[in-house]
Amino acid sequence: MLIKFVIPVAGSLLLSSQVWALSLQESLIAANIYNAEINAARSLHNADGQKKYQGFAGLLPTISLDGSWSKSDQPDAAYSAGVTRHSYSFNLQQPVFDMSKYATWRKSVVIGDLADVNLLIAQQKLISDVTSAYYGVVYQRSVLETNQRILAAFSAKLKQAHKALEVGDGTRLDEAEAQANYDKAVADELAAENDLHDANVSFRQLTGLNAQDISDKSMRCVRYNEKLLPEQLKRAAATNNLDVLAAIQTRKASEADILTATSGHMPVITFQAGYGKNWSRAEDGNYLDTIFGTTSKTDNTQISMNISVPLFAGGSQISQSLEAAHRYEQSKDLVIDARRRAEEKAVQAASAVLNSQSRIKAYERAITSANKRLIATRYGREIGQRTLIDEFNAEKEYFQAIQDLAQAQNLLIQSIVKLKTATGSLDFNAMKSFNCGAL
Repeated sequence: MLIKFVIPVAGSLLLSSQVWALSLQESLIAANIYNAEINAARSLHNADGQKKYQGFAGLLPTISLDGSWSKSDQPDAAYSAGVTRHSYSFNLQQPVFDMSKYATWRKSVVIGDLADVNLLIAQQKLISDVTSAYYGVVYQRSVLETNQRILAAFSAKLKQAHKALEVGDGTRLDEAEAQANYDKAVADELAAENDLHDANVSFRQLTGLNAQDISDKSMRCVRYNEKLLPEQLKRAAATNNLDVLAAIQTRKASEADILTATSGHMPVITFQAGYGKNWSRAEDGNYLDTIFGTTSKTDNTQISMNISVPLFAGGSQISQSLEAAHRYEQSKDLVIDARRRAEEKAVQAASAVLNSQSRIKAYERAITSANKRLIATRYGREIGQRTLIDEFNAEKEYFQAIQDLAQAQNLLIQSIVKLKTATGSLDFNAMKSFNCGAL
């Protein structure tokens, strides 16, 4: 299994945005380098990627060179008082039939493929976290801006209520209502400032960049224009969702475990070959050395085929085979469960995208209607048909509609990310669709 990673071209993305505005693509590039979690995931991927080479090595021959040197001394002997012995040999061992080594290789390939999937999962998590943090900053800015506008409006109304009460044109009720609205606006602004600060910190923790450099552009330009066909989304999720791919690799690992357990019942055939020399030499030797062969040299050649057949091991191998079979059935059910979950998440995310798009249109109309109502209420108050409290309520509804629109836009972005995650299409290249200049 080979999974290709989509790596962004840093230069093209960096040149695509203004130097004073930090884009989402630049944030993703920075996080891909700065973030410790993704760096750790890459190191783990590289480490697990070596498993396939280690497993394949078990199928290859092993060649060794052995040598020895020894000296023995017999000071009381009449001959061969000191004997030096030398030997060396080249040895080759090649598995001919070894189910356990084959199963180890199969499992090592699965570990390498699973490492690819896990790295993609880590990349998806990074993209999702950075996107949420990026637009979280933009959203919290809009919340703070709205609360500042509310505070400014209610501050002016409070001053008007004080002045109206002084000249006898207002009531204590109007002043109390204005004071309550003003105090609530102060509290909301402080809360919005704190939420924005937290969003800035989260963004910096992920990317190492200053959130102040994020563009103040609106989230309104982010749209999802692709057709949302439930059956097509289900097929994409069942095929490309990374949790599904991980479950498939786990199932393949269970298949390798069955082979490992089966190998305990199978014979092992090994080919062996060797070649070497032995020779010795005696110090102060005489003609007897020749008779007894202490100066002789020998060549050794060995060729053998070894067969080992397991007969009985206390029943543990049978139990291991049954265990592996049950775990394999479990892994198959987990693949089915992962596919169903992926399909469910894709359909839910698609529904959330459609719902957010509808809510955005509704809130845009609500803002227009609330603005008209606010203007009419102000005019009605001028001619004495509306009270200050009516104007307060109209202003609240207007600013609440603005707030709801920003929230719906933020939810749309989160829903798009979830949809791409569910269908396995969330990568660096896919995030170009969030670049408002490209839409």
